[in-house]
Amino acid sequence: MLTGMNEAEDRGVRVVVVDDSAFFRYELGSRLVRRGWQLVASVASGEEALKVVPVLQPDLVMMDVVMPGMGGMAAVRALRRRWPGLILMMSGQSDKGTAATWDALEAGANDFIPKPHADQTLDAMVRQIVDRYRALAPRGSDGPQPEKGTTLDKEPRTEGFKAIVIGASTGGPQALSFLLETIRLAPRIPVLIVQHMPSGFTRSFAERLADRLGYPVQESPPEGDLVPWDPPPVIVAAGGKHLRVSRQGAWSESGERLHGVIPSVDVTLSDAVSVFGRDLGVVILTGMGEDGAQGSLAVHQRGGTVIAESRETALVWGMPRAVYEAGAADAVWPLGRISLWLRQVIQHGVPLR
Repeated sequence: MLTGMNEAEDRGVRVVVVDDSAFFRYELGSRLVRRGWQLVASVASGEEALKVVPVLQPDLVMMDVVMPGMGGMAAVRALRRRWPGLILMMSGQSDKGTAATWDALEAGANDFIPKPHADQTLDAMVRQIVDRYRALAPRGSDGPQPEKGTTLDKEPRTEGFKAIVIGASTGGPQALSFLLETIRLAPRIPVLIVQHMPSGFTRSFAERLADRLGYPVQESPPEGDLVPWDPPPVIVAAGGKHLRVSRQGAWSESGERLHGVIPSVDVTLSDAVSVFGRDLGVVILTGMGEDGAQGSLAVHQRGGTVIAESRETALVWGMPRAVYEAGAADAVWPLGRISLWLRQVIQHGVPLR
């Protein structure tokens, strides 16, 4: 299973920190240096980043989303014209910060890390940065993998589905936007999206998807409220809670982390397979770790259909690979082929009665 780099392999990583707060730059930079990374530049603006990054050629740029002058989105777009390396955005959880985060990802940033808030320390943020870098950094082969566009058994069916669950983590927002925008159909069956994302970001992400698609996309409501299956909803799991499913509808529920994450794809799939059985379709997109593999295997064993994103389009082939290695995938396809399959599934879906 894909584990990525270890600590010895990522020592000496050359990083540039871009943030308008001198105090934050110092605190973050000193922590990265203590773990063996090299802080090759610490600058206060997007304009300065454009001057130093193409010259220094760092392994990683940590870029604040909201800054005076050239903000993070504009800086990323400009950098992408002259430097292809890794960019992680650092985002606050204000409305302005979350909206600008999606702009920066569309402009070419690889992923984002939330800035510390009430329930997270700077040390926890550094651990996330390290994990994200290990997952995203270029390296050798990920080991054995299926041939491109592999159908592992018979061709997956496209008719008679009653619900779709899509799971994703690192790289997921971009993949989900592409996947759903290529479909452009209001679904005839529920589409449940479990994207690993902290609280404070999922509502704006759902709103962003709705703007792009032209039909409602909602964040799952808190426990005590329920999104019914009629009319068929598109639901994004609320950050920091699990997306639960019953025959009546879906809702958010507090709980323990599973595989270190909340929301967890496996929690939602455990519910969904008991409700929809063989008429459940699952798509596992790019992401770190193995969340979704256990639930996908249960769906596969019940006769449902599981599609994993292939290495050729997945930003991080971790979650899809775990599904493949568990023997749970009916097909391992690139995003374009998944979108064709999903379009047919949504067109020919059968609402739950």
